[in-house]
Amino acid sequence: MLLTVEDRSVPLAAVWLGGLGVVPFVAFAALILIGPPELVGTASDALAAYGAIILSFLGGIQWGFATGGAHAARKNGNLLRRLSVSVLPSLVAWTALLASREPGFVILAGTFLLVLLADIRAARSNQAPAWYPSLRGL
Repeated sequence: MLLTVEDRSVPLAAVWLGGLGVVPFVAFAALILIGPPELVGTASDALAAYGAIILSFLGGIQWGFATGGAHAARKNGNLLRRLSVSVLPSLVAWTALLASREPGFVILAGTFLLVLLADIRAARSNQAPAWYPSLRGL
């Protein structure tokens, strides 16, 4: 199936809401880098917590993709795999919150990358909108 430019165009509502979702990441990172030293610990904790929440949200979206196409997933026998993959981001994010600060951030960042790859795979297999991976700047 050939995708048109319209198929890859991110809806304006998704652009705005996705963009607003980036604000806490930027704000907390700025506080860590250039804020007063007494706020670095709090900003780091807030950044990690927000990252964990967003990863859980992204995993939920994967669950939605899997269940939205449940008939096709069942037909291919991969519903269990896709649902299992969809719960991993929240479990890994929770683990990252239990880790010390630097390893926790590495775990979160790596998981964001893996979820992006899952998003791309879902879009390429028509189980997610073609524009969905573009929300992360691709």
